[in-house]
Amino acid sequence: MATVFFAALLVVSMTCSPFLLSVSMWGFVGVAFWNAALETSPGNLRRPASWLVLLRNTFQNLFRQRPLALLALLLAVPALSFFWSDDSAYWLERTRVRIPFLVLPWAFANLPRLSLRHYQLVLYILVWALSIMCIGVVLNLCLHFDEIMKGLGEGQPVPVPRSHIRFSLILATGTLTGGWLWLQGFFWKWKWERVALAGAVVFLFLCIHILSVRSGIAGLYAVLFFSAARFVWQTRRWKTGLLVGVLLIAVPVIAVNTIPSFRIRIDYMLWDWLQLQQNIGNHYSDSERWISLRAGWQIWLENPVFGAGAGDLPREVQRVVNEQYPGYADAPKLPHNQFLYILAGTGLFGLALSLAAFFAPVFSGSYRRFYLFAAFQVLVFASFFVEYTIETSMGVAFYLFYTLWFMKMGQTS
Repeated sequence: MATVFFAALLVVSMTCSPFLLSVSMWGFVGVAFWNAALETSPGNLRRPASWLVLLRNTFQNLFRQRPLALLALLLAVPALSFFWSDDSAYWLERTRVRIPFLVLPWAFANLPRLSLRHYQLVLYILVWALSIMCIGVVLNLCLHFDEIMKGLGEGQPVPVPRSHIRFSLILATGTLTGGWLWLQGFFWKWKWERVALAGAVVFLFLCIHILSVRSGIAGLYAVLFFSAARFVWQTRRWKTGLLVGVLLIAVPVIAVNTIPSFRIRIDYMLWDWLQLQQNIGNHYSDSERWISLRAGWQIWLENPVFGAGAGDLPREVQRVVNEQYPGYADAPKLPHNQFLYILAGTGLFGLALSLAAFFAPVFSGSYRRFYLFAAFQVLVFASFFVEYTIETSMGVAFYLFYTLWFMKMGQTS
């Protein structure tokens, strides 16, 4: 049950408490080490040399599960760029953020086995934790409606706990998992919980449109279209698939005409695009994102093999923007695309190793056919095209935990 406790703590704290997020991650380490010790003869652990043997065995468990071991490449990529990064302070920050890519796969390789019901329980807690948070977000929106609507029209987000972008991705994950739990007929104690769960999923689906964060919305709809295509492929029910496709296209159109925040966000996006075309978008978020992509592409063209160095990326972005886009030189954004971010910082070398890490779980093991695992990979890869998702502690925890959790679920189910 310790594994379930720290997993539940992680999914809740990911959205609201960096401290508890760290506690939960190191809690996994403690549980994994304790489990490995129990599988070893306890009497032998009185000798210091036996602890080294135990540690060696835990890493052997990691390397036996190659997809888990390869995730450590996502730590190795920025770490190795130390040799061509001049800004050691920023290099250290980039490397520190990615330490979980070694720690959590090692922990999951050594955790005790759980039942499918335990895995489902953690996802159930996620759905209700997000529902409670979203109630607070909606109440705050209602209390400060005019002020928040004005901010949306100026490119500011609806206030949410921590990062609005990562929160929206977690919200999409909660909607996805809640729907899956309902289809599985899951309830913890009472059958009426299924009715409440259905209501919670609908509420989360509405909230992701109310928040109007495009990363989360794009990721959610990518998953919904993937799910529809998967359903049609498996059942050959083409008419049903066509109906679902039309519905998925109609829902955003309805949302634009019925949800004020969603409509304002779309209007702002179109207006911001016009400012970029006129080269006067230097104070607007979308225009700055486009400039960040152009700068990242230029940096990669100048350093195609090894990139500019993970530690030197902010300085290089500033240099390119100063030279080519001086109107945007005030605090330019880093490339808002995970693949371009890797290319600019560590070149083709870093991208090749990163893709090996990203795709190793996707193409290995029976769990790749598990719906939640596959759907989550669609969600996170959609986010990679519009965000540098794994370059923050919250983003690393989001990608890594759910990838590993769904892998374990796929092996259990």
